[in-house]
Amino acid sequence: MKALILSVSTGGGHGRAAEAIRESILINEPESEVRIIDTIKYISPFLDKLVVGTYLRSIRHYPSFFKYLYKHSDEDGRFFKSSTIGNDYITKQLYPTIVEFEPDIIIATHAFTAQVLSILRKKFGWQKPSLVVMTDYASHAFWVHRNVDAYVVSNEDMVHELVLRGRDQSMIFPYGIPISQAFFKLKSKSQIYHELNLDETRKTLTIVGGSLGMGNIEEILQEIVSVTLDIQIIVLTGSNTKLFNKVMDISKECSKCILPLHYCDNMNEILSITDLLVTKPGGLTLTESFITGTPLAIYSAIPGHEVQNADYLFRHHLAIDLGTGEKCAEIIQNALTDDSLLENLRTRSKANGKPKAAQNIYTLSRRLISEKNCSHLGELVDL
Repeated sequence: MKALILSVSTGGGHGRAAEAIRESILINEPESEVRIIDTIKYISPFLDKLVVGTYLRSIRHYPSFFKYLYKHSDEDGRFFKSSTIGNDYITKQLYPTIVEFEPDIIIATHAFTAQVLSILRKKFGWQKPSLVVMTDYASHAFWVHRNVDAYVVSNEDMVHELVLRGRDQSMIFPYGIPISQAFFKLKSKSQIYHELNLDETRKTLTIVGGSLGMGNIEEILQEIVSVTLDIQIIVLTGSNTKLFNKVMDISKECSKCILPLHYCDNMNEILSITDLLVTKPGGLTLTESFITGTPLAIYSAIPGHEVQNADYLFRHHLAIDLGTGEKCAEIIQNALTDDSLLENLRTRSKANGKPKAAQNIYTLSRRLISEKNCSHLGELVDL
């Protein structure tokens, strides 16, 4: 199989999903060629800095404005035309690379590139199969386009959402969000505790701010260190060096064990020993938590997709709501002392996991390729 996966690095989740799909294809067909393109950066590092940088600045510094854009672009398509113009340009620049690589299937793991798939067929006549893998727990107009062969969504609720948006139910597959096979090949918990220099007799709370270390993590950490429980705390600061240094300073002044870490590649191990994960509701982080059965406490959802993710969690009783997290000490204390609550969250989280997502996406990709080939042969016979 020759597969082209189109993503955009607005955070780490879209890229992690793309890597999980590549991994699954190569496990099933080791001779395959699978290429992942960080689409906007590939076209123009300057444009990537402008588009992705503007997006990140808006969610970090102007969340109300981002909420407005997200809401109105979904409801009335007010900003859809301008995005189409931009994606027309991206598609035109990308097309020679696609023709040269000649993939059997093109897969999108980002809303921007979902529209690229549609433009490829409508304006460039590209007839090979196309698949959109949605990496959140609710839909948005930017993800949903004509001229796409199939959609993989994270949960059954989204099937109905996409049908309401005009997609045929037969093309929507609630397989889940794909994650790395590393989550299914864990070391023993004792070994993980030892390697992280942590005490396996204490409860472990982990705070995550995504790959960018966003959110009011410092304030949340100050709240958590005030609880009377003898716990240990892992803080993942992502690429936020300033936050990492602040956490280091807090750890030196605190009697509790605090382990600050930059964004790491052993999230599977950390989640497996975490008794409560305090996190923003990013799609991949939630998915990884479901696979490991890690209890969730949610804070400061970004207006838009993360708010929708949080709504899904609370609707299905999958997480504790910390609000902004600024007054969360009592909630955290009560949760960590209520073993029945934590066990219920573990059970519900695990039940919501879809461990076969990556394998099912591979199987669907192979099916789409076969169906398209058969259809093409049928057309030739008719001629």
